[in-house]
Amino acid sequence: MAMKELLRVHREIRDVNDDFHSLRTVLKETDHKSKWNFIMFPNDGALSHLPLIGELVIPERYPIDPPVLHLFTKTLRMNVDVYQHRLRDDTQSTMCFDILRPKAYGGTWQPEYTISCLFASLMQALVTPMVPQDYGGDKPEFVTMGRLEEVKGHVEKTYRAHKNHIGCLPTIPTIAATPIPAQPLTFSRPGKDETLKSLDFVKENMYTSQAIYLQDFERPQFWSTLLDLRNLHPGVVFSAILSNKPGVDLVGRKADTILLRNGVTGTAAKKRENLPLVWFYHGKPLNDQNLSLSITITNDQFTMAYKAEGSDQFLVHGDTPISKLGEAQIGNVKGIPFYLTIYLKRKSGDEGFISVLDQEETGYIHVNLTTLAVHQPSKPTNRPINSVRLNLGSEQTARLQGVIDVYGLGLDFKVQRGITKPAYLKLASGGDMPEKEWTEIVKDVYGPLRDKPVKAEVTAIAADKYCVVLILNNHCRSEKETEKEEDEAQKEEANEKGEEEKERDEEKNEGDEKNESKEEEERNLLPADKLSCITMRLRDESIKADYPAIFAQRVIEEHAKDWVSVGDIYIQLPQPIKITCDVEFEG
Repeated sequence: MAMKELLRVHREIRDVNDDFHSLRTVLKETDHKSKWNFIMFPNDGALSHLPLIGELVIPERYPIDPPVLHLFTKTLRMNVDVYQHRLRDDTQSTMCFDILRPKAYGGTWQPEYTISCLFASLMQALVTPMVPQDYGGDKPEFVTMGRLEEVKGHVEKTYRAHKNHIGCLPTIPTIAATPIPAQPLTFSRPGKDETLKSLDFVKENMYTSQAIYLQDFERPQFWSTLLDLRNLHPGVVFSAILSNKPGVDLVGRKADTILLRNGVTGTAAKKRENLPLVWFYHGKPLNDQNLSLSITITNDQFTMAYKAEGSDQFLVHGDTPISKLGEAQIGNVKGIPFYLTIYLKRKSGDEGFISVLDQEETGYIHVNLTTLAVHQPSKPTNRPINSVRLNLGSEQTARLQGVIDVYGLGLDFKVQRGITKPAYLKLASGGDMPEKEWTEIVKDVYGPLRDKPVKAEVTAIAADKYCVVLILNNHCRSEKETEKEEDEAQKEEANEKGEEEKERDEEKNEGDEKNESKEEEERNLLPADKLSCITMRLRDESIKADYPAIFAQRVIEEHAKDWVSVGDIYIQLPQPIKITCDVEFEG
């Protein structure tokens, strides 16, 4: 191979490794100059998050001839495993894909293609249930529960045989789910009213939720449930189906059925009215790692998120929603009741149940951000302090912008706060008071909180044709003080006193309560009469800087009187969004 082509190969190998988040593939050098070992992690279906191991061979006539790929791991997919007998043949691939053959031999490979293109094509073939055929249309190749367990066995066996060549497994890229306020979905047996806290799998069992409505952006409502899947075993089929037909036609045989579904093997489906059902793979199998599964339905998306046992973070299942819920994806369904059906079928093994956990009025959705900058607390300087503010940081700002997106507010406005310009709330300014008073406040109130976390709550969103603002609870306190109060409350509850002792201490307690009330007032970082709001979006640069605060004040006052002006939107969040901020000092 000429030096020019050799340099190209090494550059393309480097490109694959640098793009692990997208290609989920790592190539490693071997003792042979034209061979690389590879390990790849599909993101959807039975093979999701499992290490597949193989070998890349670069032919002498590359890039005129395509690379040769040997996949050591058996996948039980016909076009992937069909030529496993070629594993020792450096001139032929073990898989049957057009991109592995040059155009002259009926394939699609062209010299302009790269190794990244090759692995992207292979990955796509691994995460679709449809297998291309040389003659006729694509053939579906679904994963049964039995095949799922067999595939896992082949993966483990192959990894053990080759782990010395592969080394440590890389961390699989995932996307953190964004929490939002959501009402709980409740489940009952079809035709029954009793709300169930556990869903049995005995033979074939179905459970349906209350009616919910999609695409209602005037009165948006978000729903979620949290299921404990630790009791699922390989003999149980589990599916979650969002449909206009509660508990019936779960595979969309009727023309007027509209449904979205996903199941234990990572096999999902979508059907619009008067159109056929379309199957696809989405996310990892759900009977691994004792998962807790959150299912959230908003006006915009139908999303699953999971967390493994021992973890505190929910991850987006499949890295994306199962589906968006707009008219382009599922048609115009406004005013049509939909239901979430949980389908369980025990095919073998023990009977059991999955628990419906307290979702704490929280759902988890996908926000279209994969990398979030980390905000660093401000550093002390010797410059005079002119103002103090709470900085929300990039990650929380992105999370709150995601909540605004869910409500569909100001979608065509200019975003004022984001990853590069995190949101903040000004607490106080030296220009608003005498210098001596300002110096004392900075020293006694804000100084001790420098670079320490402060808790706050977002309680509402207000918007009109000019801006979108977040409204915060005025009661902001340091995290340390909050924990201290909780500890003291627990101690008081634990120390039960007799009636006589309470009477003796009554006078003392009254004095203590006054002192605590005074301390509480002193600890609060915001004046009680000051509206706390953050401008998140503006229509354009012509909007005056003070307009959002004036607008927010008016909306709050009108809301207190049960009045909303035409064109104004005020959304009281079902549950406040708790945020943790840093105190910053500006010179």
